[in-house]
Amino acid sequence: MRLPGFIVHRLRTALVHSAALAAVAATLVSAQPGSADAGTPPETAAGHQVKHDRPVVWSHRGASKNAPEETTAAYRRALADGADVLEGDLAQTKDGVLVVIHDNTLARTTNVEEVFPDRAPWNVIDFTLAEIKQLDAGSWWDPAFAGQRILTLREWFRLTGGRAGLAPELKSPTLYPGMVENLVKELRAWGYTHDLKAGNGAPQIWVQSFDEAALRQFHALLPKVPTLLLRSGYPFMTATDEVLTELATWTTAIAGNPVLTTASQVARVQSFGLKVVSEVEDGPSILSMIELQGYDYVFTNVPDVAKAVLNGKQPLRANHGVVIDSVVFNPDGSDVEPDGGEYVALRNTTGRPIDLNGYTLREFGNTLLRVGDGAVIEPGSFYKVYVGPGTDRPDAHFNGLSAGVLANTVTDHVYLYNRDRVMEGLYSYLAS
Repeated sequence: MRLPGFIVHRLRTALVHSAALAAVAATLVSAQPGSADAGTPPETAAGHQVKHDRPVVWSHRGASKNAPEETTAAYRRALADGADVLEGDLAQTKDGVLVVIHDNTLARTTNVEEVFPDRAPWNVIDFTLAEIKQLDAGSWWDPAFAGQRILTLREWFRLTGGRAGLAPELKSPTLYPGMVENLVKELRAWGYTHDLKAGNGAPQIWVQSFDEAALRQFHALLPKVPTLLLRSGYPFMTATDEVLTELATWTTAIAGNPVLTTASQVARVQSFGLKVVSEVEDGPSILSMIELQGYDYVFTNVPDVAKAVLNGKQPLRANHGVVIDSVVFNPDGSDVEPDGGEYVALRNTTGRPIDLNGYTLREFGNTLLRVGDGAVIEPGSFYKVYVGPGTDRPDAHFNGLSAGVLANTVTDHVYLYNRDRVMEGLYSYLAS
């Protein structure tokens, strides 16, 4: 008899998670004194495995799974949730003002198409600050956040008041003439010219970028400000001694992905004097892996969850009995096969029916999936939320999207919100 797809996937995911954790455990054993990897000073690797500080928590775009990213609401929520460092992306307006927004276009996270319908493709650099300040940067996430505005870099500085660190990213510096120099000018004006500490003890300022030339330019102008060099594929985690030695002469940190790295690899990079920052991760099991592998900094969209995990506490205490049981991200046939395809399986962990009316799901890329009007999940039963089209059933709702949204590579996350917009569930999975 062939098992249902969601059960097969659940078993497969559990095995993958177990294998990943076993690999970490094996790495921890192999890195005990006298067995450090070649090229790593034994005392460094051994000492690192025995004792290390908890990772510093960087909130990715603020608390960006509980509020619209990179807005006042998201950053205030991150501060309330105990984030050590607030991360944000920089772009530059037509009149040369640095603003905090992830994309080079305003289309995804504002109502620019409604306010300026004839200005496609709505790139940030084609709008003045006065025009950008007319835009609503909150309603795309939820109407409750209507009226949120795009922040300038100066407003971002004022918002923290020195309570937490800041980690601005030079997102696409080649698109914005003079961007590096403008950032240096702003940091000098605020006195952020070296490795200061914020009120919570975290580094007060870090500057990061995927653009190595821009980051080197920044370092030449403000050499005492910590920097993070980002690179797709995380090649520096397995780089040669020569590469790591050169990197350590000018940058402070590099990034790694905890589902791809081992504790000994992290320790080896650190032995060259470099810090290691994690990829953005939200799942409790992966957050635990980050700590066990000895990462210095954890990037997360949910600083409250990260803080709870690192402090040995149970995250998401608001749960009322519904959990994300499993995710089918690579079904037979099309991802949006009519009456089939990708879906998220919710499970009732109680002995009573639970009204799901008003519940929603989001995946890592923030696509909203509705659970279904009038949906009820029976005691101890499943309820499936499909991505594609189909006919609703008592135990399933179809969202009617035309393309799949659940990632098939590395990791992805799915988030469950109740009718009060409070996150009740968080599920992470290894896709490959």
